[in-house]
This record gives sequence, structure tokens and C-alpha cells, in this order.
Amino acid sequence: MDTLEFPDGEVADADAAFASLAERDGIVLDASLKECYLRFSDVAAGWGAGMTEEDEDPLFAGEFDVIPLVRALRDSAPVDRSPDPSPEQREFLSELRDFDTTSLSGTGKVASLRIRQGSVHNPEIWFSDVRGGIHHMDVDLCGYLDALRVTKGTLGWQYLFTDVSLAHDRFEVTVRFLNEMLRVFPDLFPAHDYEPLRVRLAERLR
Repeated sequence: MDTLEFPDGEVADADAAFASLAERDGIVLDASLKECYLRFSDVAAGWGAGMTEEDEDPLFAGEFDVIPLVRALRDSAPVDRSPDPSPEQREFLSELRDFDTTSLSGTGKVASLRIRQGSVHNPEIWFSDVRGGIHHMDVDLCGYLDALRVTKGTLGWQYLFTDVSLAHDRFEVTVRFLNEMLRVFPDLFPAHDYEPLRVRLAERLR
């Protein structure tokens, strides 16, 4: 196996990374998250399918830019994400740390860990979308990364793990992308089971 190269200061080993976060930052993560601790310096991709010269938009598209856990947790909180936030909103935003972004396209879709000091925890995952607001996801970090592997970052896939109704007109493109993903991906990636995502989309469209 090839040896991965890491930037100076990045911790590649899960045990060492979790110990460093606890000692230096006071962030004590549940040990179960070590199972999905990824050893990389950065991983990102952007793709589009079904585009022609006449089309302004792809039939569907995807993107992800996953930031290494230690770096994500040590980055600044996105307190400027909400214009003129209330004290309660500012406190909430101060607890978020972005770990998956759409930095290539700039579409404003971001997944964040919610970090609360002083306890051993498995952080909540929150999904921000400039068009759709910010929403709690019913997955943890390991579940998020598993779903990312299956969806390949299809734009808007995170909504499948929220309580948002996608029946509203403003989600028309998102629903198109998700329907196309569920139509095409089972044949392209037969090792993955897409039925749970199909069920989730039906629930979001009610």
C-alpha cells in the first residue's frame, strides 16, 4: 500500500488525532467515530451528467470537498453565514464546524459538525443551503460518509436525511437530480443498495 502524504501538523492516526483534539482543543469525540476517521489530506470532486451544448444545466450533478476532521474542527466557526443573526443564532453558528463544502461550484451547500464543549459526544450533523436554510440531519459523521460514498455527492442528497418537504417548487432541481441519481446509479454501482434512498425521497415528497 502506498504511504499517504499529509501536510505538516495533520494527524493521520485516529488515536493520536482524537487524543490531540481532547488535549489541545477540549473536544472529546465518541470513540466509535474512529471507525470512520479518514486518512487523507483533502478529497474533492465535482461532476455533471447529461449536459449538451444546448443545455444550460446538467441533467444532474454532484460535488463534495471533505476536509480532514482535525482541520475542520480547528477551523473558525461560520458565524457570518446568517446575516444579522440573533444572539441565539450566533451561539448556534459558533458551535458549527464545516467539513464538507461545495467549494468548486460555490453553490453554497455545506455540511457541518456541531461541537459542544465539555462532553464526550458524537456531533450532530447540520446541512446548510443558501436556498433552503439550515437543517439537522439524522445521521452521524460515519453515516454521512457512508451516504456520501453511495450518492457520490449528488447535489442536494443531504435533504434525504432531513425532515424538509421537497414538494415545494424551490426544490424542483434538487428533486430532478435525486430522481436521476436513483434511476442511473443502481446500474452503474450495483454494489450499493439504493432502495433506502428511494424510500427517503418518497417520504420527503409527501
